[in-house]
Amino acid sequence: MIIDINKTVYELIKDNDKLKDDLISVGFTALNNPLMVKSLGKSVSIKRGAKMMGIKDYEIKLKAMGYELVDSSENPEVLERKKLIKSYLQRLSSGEDLESVREDFKKSFEGVSSSEIMDAEEELLGAGMDKAEVRKLCDVHSALFHGETESEKNPSTYEEGSFLDYFAKENDKIKEILENVKKSLENDQDLGEDIYKVFNHYRKKGDLIYPILKAKYNKPGPSDVMWAVDIDIANNFKKAIKLNKKDLALETIKRAEEMTYKEENILYPLAFETISHEDFDLLFKDLGDYDHDLVSYKKAENKKINEYTDGYINFAKGKMRVDQLEAMLDTLEIEITYVDENDINAYYNDHKGKKAFKRPETSLGREVYSCHPPQVEPIVRGLIKEFKAGSKDSLKLVRNIKGRDFAISYYAVRDKDGVYKGVVETVQDLSFYKEYLNK
Repeated sequence: MIIDINKTVYELIKDNDKLKDDLISVGFTALNNPLMVKSLGKSVSIKRGAKMMGIKDYEIKLKAMGYELVDSSENPEVLERKKLIKSYLQRLSSGEDLESVREDFKKSFEGVSSSEIMDAEEELLGAGMDKAEVRKLCDVHSALFHGETESEKNPSTYEEGSFLDYFAKENDKIKEILENVKKSLENDQDLGEDIYKVFNHYRKKGDLIYPILKAKYNKPGPSDVMWAVDIDIANNFKKAIKLNKKDLALETIKRAEEMTYKEENILYPLAFETISHEDFDLLFKDLGDYDHDLVSYKKAENKKINEYTDGYINFAKGKMRVDQLEAMLDTLEIEITYVDENDINAYYNDHKGKKAFKRPETSLGREVYSCHPPQVEPIVRGLIKEFKAGSKDSLKLVRNIKGRDFAISYYAVRDKDGVYKGVVETVQDLSFYKEYLNK
């Protein structure tokens, strides 16, 4: 039997129980769950599913069972589609009129997937096109595909109460906010407080969706392009408010409206077909730490991951049980982050007070750089490079965040022999000390 590993799992097994059982036996254990088959199975291929689940030898095992494997993603027709999409984006980058490019595009395509769009942008970036240029043209690129994406031609709803359902509903609310803000400006009123809810939405995307796509699933396009555009939109809204510039506000609303399209038809479908069910569960759990001023959030049942053991950790001066140590660190009114010597996020404490920065559990085990937007990443890399070289031991600064001053400190962690072991970041609210000193 011939199997196309680029076809969706659902399509392959819907009338073939033997293949389903064989796939389960080689590692696709999620197919035991009918809900997984009907949800994720409809968008994930064997090839992508194996990558998501870390199944490395499935091809050898399936061939040993008598299956012949083919990969339609390597077909000349598929490769030609990718080449064509890339050529259209290059034409736009060269300044060609959008409508003339759209006319040629529509002649060649009846539908385009989110993966094809992001793959084409990523290939342009990989070939050396300046990131700033791609970001500048981000709105023009997505405008090329209006009405032609698979998600528009075949709209689907995400499972009620799921992570992407939450984001899709927030996106709908943002469309309403932008429309209301536009009407307010036309009536010579200001932007209003609701515009800040858009910033909160962008922050969630920046903390939760972009980094995991880039760091874990090798999809850097949204992080390299859309994340920077989100920040640019937020900054331009703030500038328009500060300088009372109506023209800038209206121009920024157009960019924000285009971003809602990109989320709905590119980002969320890409995330749905890429991110594993287990990671979506963790992402939904991480959502609980954020403000929910657009869509209500029902916290999922807390599943205890780490069981307590009664062993002690012996220090140079004393010893503590793991549960004591964790309770002590969570009691401190300080946010603590530890990044190990390999630049991997290794630990966050969870103090009970209001946090200045969100630290999603899904970012643990990933490089620290993936947690920062493109504009900030070079600064973080530079600081850690100095720590490793021994040319700097700490960096301390004070930042005002939403009207409160916070002390933010970074320390190079070294052992007694001076060997670099990582970096610790602490964040502390200075309100108590300011009030005490001003008495």
